Amino acid sequence: MAAFVRPNNSSLPGLFTAFSCLLVLLAFVSHAACLPTAPALGSVDLSDVQHWKRFQPVVVTSDDGTNTTVINPNTNEDIPQGSATDGGGVDLSVPAIIWLAFVFAVGAPLALAGIRLSRATTGAGIGLTLTVLVWAAFINTMSAAGIPDLLLTVMSVGAFGFGFLIGVFNIGRMAGILLLGVLGGFSIGLRIILLRPGLLIPTYVANWFVLVAFMIIGLGVILYRQRFGLVSSCAAVGSFLVALGIDLILQKQKGMSAGLRFLFDRNSSHFLAVVHQGYHPPVITQVLLGASLGAIPILAFAQHLIFRAPFRPTSTVSDTASFTEENVALNVEKEVDTRTETPAKESLISSRFSSS
Repeated sequence: MAAFVRPNNSSLPGLFTAFSCLLVLLAFVSHAACLPTAPALGSVDLSDVQHWKRFQPVVVTSDDGTNTTVINPNTNEDIPQGSATDGGGVDLSVPAIIWLAFVFAVGAPLALAGIRLSRATTGAGIGLTLTVLVWAAFINTMSAAGIPDLLLTVMSVGAFGFGFLIGVFNIGRMAGILLLGVLGGFSIGLRIILLRPGLLIPTYVANWFVLVAFMIIGLGVILYRQRFGLVSSCAAVGSFLVALGIDLILQKQKGMSAGLRFLFDRNSSHFLAVVHQGYHPPVITQVLLGASLGAIPILAFAQHLIFRAPFRPTSTVSDTASFTEENVALNVEKEVDTRTETPAKESLISSRFSSS
C-alpha cells in the first residue's frame, strides 16, 4: 500500500533545473534589453562613442544655458526628460535608507558566513536575481513622470522577499545555487567595469559581453566544484553589497549608484540625467571597488576554514563534490531512506492486524 501513496519526486530535479535555466535566461534578456545596437567594428569611433540603443539623441542648450532640450533626430521631436533617480532617492532620503539597510542585511551575512547559511543563502540567490530584474525592467520602461522612488524601492525589495521565500524551501534550492554562481561572476564583472570613468570599455555593448562572460564563468565554477563556487560566490556577492552600502554612505548617489544607473538605465526619458551626464567615479568609489575585489579570496578562504560542514549536511556528500555528484549522493540517500522506512510501516500495520 505504501508504494501507491508515496509521491514520486523523480521528475522534480529536472523541473528545478529548468526553472533555474529560465531565471538565468530572464536575467540575460533583461540585461540585453538595455543594450545598444553595436556598430560594425570598422565604423567604431572611440572619440564619439554611441551609448544609445537606436539613435543618438541631440542635446540642445539655450544661449543663456538655462534650458536644455533632448531631441530625437529621426522625428525632430522633443524627448521629455525625468529625474532618473531610479528608486535610489536623494542623499539619505527614505528610499536610500531602505537600500542601505537592504544591502547590509543581505551582504554582510553572505560575505561572512554564506556557506553556513544554507537555506538563507539559496534564498538570497533567487531574491537578488529578482530584485535586479524588477529594478532594471522598471527603470527602462517608466515615462518621464517616473515612479516614486519609495514605490520602486518597495517593489524591488518585495521581489527579493518573494524570491527568498522560494529559495529557503527545497523546491528552490537548485535554482538558488545556480543563480548565486551567476550573481557571483556578475558582481565581479560589475566592479571591474565600474572602475573606470565611462565604464571599462568605451564601446558600451562590449561591457555587457564582459559581464556575460563572468556570469558564465560563475555558473561553470558552481557546476564543476560546488563548494569552491559557493564560498567564492558568497564572498563576491556579499563584498559587493557591503561595498555598495559603504559607498552610499560616503558618496550618496554619486558613486557606485551612479555607475549602476549608467550601466543599466537606457530609458530615453533619462538620457540627459544618465547618459549625457556620464559616469565619473570618485577616487573613494574606485578604492572601494578595488578593495572589495581584493577581499573576495580572503573572505572565501576564511569561510572555507571556519565552516567545514558541507553546504547541505549529509553523510555521503564530500566538500569537493561537483553539483552532479552531490545530486547523485542525495538521490541515493533518499532511496535508502525509502527502503528502510517502508518495511517498518508494513510491519507496524501487520502487527496491528495480528494483535486484533
